[in-house]
Amino acid sequence: MKAFIAVEKNEGIDSRLDNRFARAGYFVIYDMELDKILSIEENRFKSGAHGVGIETGNYVIKSGCKLAIGPRLGPKAENILRAGNVEFYVAENCTVKEAIKRYRAKL
Repeated sequence: MKAFIAVEKNEGIDSRLDNRFARAGYFVIYDMELDKILSIEENRFKSGAHGVGIETGNYVIKSGCKLAIGPRLGPKAENILRAGNVEFYVAENCTVKEAIKRYRAKL
């Protein structure tokens, strides 16, 4: 399963989660089975005037991720992810590595 993770900066597995989901600085796509980062890219939606939650939610679905990790979602992003059957795990004040560890511990 691929996970979509909202982070502040491009610092690999040690990237800190952003306190915003749709307006995060970067997005990490992490393969949970292979236990590795597949990509890190700058969030091209973060400066949008409106509709950022919708754009980001649709991007998560198009990326093929079935799990999204980050802070609490806004209502638009939440609705899009729910409609796309993407699980959302709330994680805050941690790194990508710590967030993945916390998610796995809850399983």
